[in-house]
Parts: sequence; structure tokens; C-alpha cells
Amino acid sequence: MTMTLSRWLWIGGFLLLIGFLYLTKGILLPFVIGLAIAYLMDPVADRLEAMKVPRGIGAAIVIAVFFLAVIGILLAFWPLLQSQLANMSEKLPATLANFRPWLNGMLADLSDRFGFAVPTDVEGVLSGVSADILAKVRDSAVKLVSGGIAFFNIMGMVLISPVVAYYLLRDWDLIVARIDSWLPRHVAPDVREQAAKIDQVLAGFVRGQVSVSLSMGVIFAIGWALVGLDYALVLGLLGGILGIIPFVGAFLTALVAFVLAIGQWGFDPLHLALVAGVFVFGQIMEGSFLTPRFVGDRVGLHPVWVLFAVFAGGEVMGFVGVLVALPLAAAIAVLVRYAIERYLDHYELHPVAVNEEPSPAALETISEDDREPPVTP
Repeated sequence: MTMTLSRWLWIGGFLLLIGFLYLTKGILLPFVIGLAIAYLMDPVADRLEAMKVPRGIGAAIVIAVFFLAVIGILLAFWPLLQSQLANMSEKLPATLANFRPWLNGMLADLSDRFGFAVPTDVEGVLSGVSADILAKVRDSAVKLVSGGIAFFNIMGMVLISPVVAYYLLRDWDLIVARIDSWLPRHVAPDVREQAAKIDQVLAGFVRGQVSVSLSMGVIFAIGWALVGLDYALVLGLLGGILGIIPFVGAFLTALVAFVLAIGQWGFDPLHLALVAGVFVFGQIMEGSFLTPRFVGDRVGLHPVWVLFAVFAGGEVMGFVGVLVALPLAAAIAVLVRYAIERYLDHYELHPVAVNEEPSPAALETISEDDREPPVTP
């Protein structure tokens, strides 16, 4: 098999895989969760295997302990969480009522300034918007239930994800070895080197960001509970879940907290400042301690690239795309850096550090007319 044919086979196989994943995106969630759990727990299974525990038994122990711990935490907090959710559903209309004076004034100002025929009563706006929202929710629910996707995802996360996680964790080393045996010999060293870097980046994100998001959820829950904000546990859970998405998750959690704070206390500067103080404290802890401790600089993604990856993943594949966007962006960043390094090495374009004299080879490429005379002090 020629090198060109082998390359096109790899490219074609990759494109087919991308197309297959896109077509099956509606049922990917339990498999993505199982894959993430297997990747997260692989070091623990490796340690058990080093202690002479058979891989299958070790994988079963790890997966069982993991899911039992998750279920135990949910059962421990479920009564309080259920109580806060019930209270939130009962008090939400009264909470939104605190926004009526502000919204009425804003709508009246827009109507006077721009001449728009907007209703000056909030109830009129909310009734029209709520009717549209309910219609869309009803249509979406009918489509999901009729297609079986919602039922499959719910049952999949409960039943299929542990099974997928177990089999992947049991055969993880075999799968990696099999893929490694498929690599062409002339590119195998480079592929292994980049795969090791991608593994380092993904480990830094998956294991590190999970720890950061859980810590942020605890900080938000405890901080807002001490401030006296209602539904602090719900907000902490929301912050822990959304914290998987850097920047965006914490901002959305804080936005919901501010809305609830205004509904609870109105526009009281002291209470709003306390709610904002908890958010600022959490951000300081994340930036100065949590992220350097758990994630470090292994991911190395620019904030703009992070935001673009999150929104692009959500646009292409919905919630599953949001989950896989950042790990995929981190892997792409490693490959892009490798391509740039190869390009610079090929054309011998090595950037000169600041305050560093150019090398003789670089000086030879500069014409006599372009050289500037040295500046004497």
C-alpha cells in the first residue's frame, strides 16, 4: 500500500467517523458520559491492576464505587434540594413580580423614545411571550417523546452509561494497543508523541475542570447560604454542573443568583453587594488557587477559543457538543501547535526573543540596505 493511499484511507475514515457521530448525535449522551467516566477512572484501575487485581474485577469495583458515591450524594441532598425546588416553583411568580415596576418603566421609556407600539404593562408582554414559549415547549416535547430520544437519554444515563463505562475501562489498554498497532511505522513516533500531549491536555481538563467545578459549586452554595439567599443549594448545584464550561458556567450561575436576589430583596444595594461578593470571591479562588492547582497550564486555551468552541459545539451538536467542545478544542490546539512547529522547522523560521541578538544565519538573510547601524549610548 502506497503512502498516498494510506493517507487517504485515514482521512476518509476520519470523515466517515465525523459524519456518523453527527447523524447519531441524538443518542450520544450516555455514551459520551460513559467514555468520560472510563477516561477519568483509568488511573485508578491501573493502580488496582498494579496491585495484582484482575482488570475486569478492578474495573467493576471502580465503576461500582463511582456510581454508588454519586447516588449516595444525590440521596443525601435530595430532600433539601427537593424542598428548595418546590419552594422556588411556588414563589417564582412573586419573585418575578418585583421586576414589574422596573420593566414597566423600561417599556414606557422605549415606547416614548422610539415610538414603538409596545404594551406598557408587563403582564401584557409576559402573557404573549409565555404563550409562545409554552407552544414551543409543547411542540418540542411532542417531537422528543415521539422520537424516543428523551426516553433513551434518560434511561441511557441511568442504565447504559455504567455499562459503557465498565466495558471501556476494562478494555482501555487493549483498545489503545490495538489502535497503536494500526499506525504506519514512518509516522508512529510522531503520532505517539502528539497523542501523549493530547492525553496530558485532556487529563488536565477532564480531571482538573471537574474538581474546579465541584469546588465552585460548594463555594457558591455555602457563600450564598451564609448571605441568606434563598435556593442556595440549587444555585450551588447549578454552578457545579455549569462549571464544566469555563467562564460561561460561572457567569450564568451568577446571573441567575442576581435575578433571585432582586426578587427576594428588591434592588437593595447591601444584599446585592453581598451576592456579588460571593461571586467575586469564587472567581478569585478559581483564578488564584483552584485552576492553578487542579488544571495548571496544561490546557493552554485562549479564552476566546474557549468561548468559540463552546458555542460552536452547541450549535452543531447541542448539549453533547457543549460537553465535548473543550476537550476537542484542546486536542485540536495540540495538533495546530505541532503543525506550526513543523512549518517553522521546515522554513527555518525561529522567532527571536525580545532583547535577543539575531543569529548569524538570520543576519545573512538581511540585505545591507535593510540593516540599521548600531546605536551608541
